[in-house]
Amino acid sequence: MRGIVVVDQPVEGRVVGWHVNVGEGLESTMAGAWVLASDDDRIARLLSGRILVTTAKAAARFGVGADVAGLAFAIVAETSALDGAFAAHVAALPSSKRSLVSPRWPRIPTRPTAEVAGDPLASNALTLARWVADLLTVWDRIEKERLARPYLVARGGETARPLPPGWTTAGVPALAA
Repeated sequence: MRGIVVVDQPVEGRVVGWHVNVGEGLESTMAGAWVLASDDDRIARLLSGRILVTTAKAAARFGVGADVAGLAFAIVAETSALDGAFAAHVAALPSSKRSLVSPRWPRIPTRPTAEVAGDPLASNALTLARWVADLLTVWDRIEKERLARPYLVARGGETARPLPPGWTTAGVPALAA
């Protein structure tokens, strides 16, 4: 995966995009933004091979993108499952060894926080992109915590997962790479 791009078309003549890069080690960063004329040939290249997250205004042109609230829900669900795996592990231990400290999961932002961009046309896209970036940063911390606990490694494998299970991008429009 080459990352996620949030796309908005706040006015008919402009398209706004914010790239959220999911790189090595799961670092999630705001990787670039652009405001282009809606007929600019570069738009297709900027979207190429990325998971699309679209605002309601952009969905008419680019299709309904990946569900960011669904990403938040998938992270909450997986964290709950990891808590269950922790509880099962502790319950299976002899009573003299049940003093393990439970994992301390980061707070999961289940709603976006409004952001103001330098160009007002980009504020909606920035709001969604920042939410995606924050969720992926939280996911990275959860995965690091999971991998640090041998009894949680079985739930998800020995390598960090780039995205939480349960969050699907199947059927999400993306332009071919």
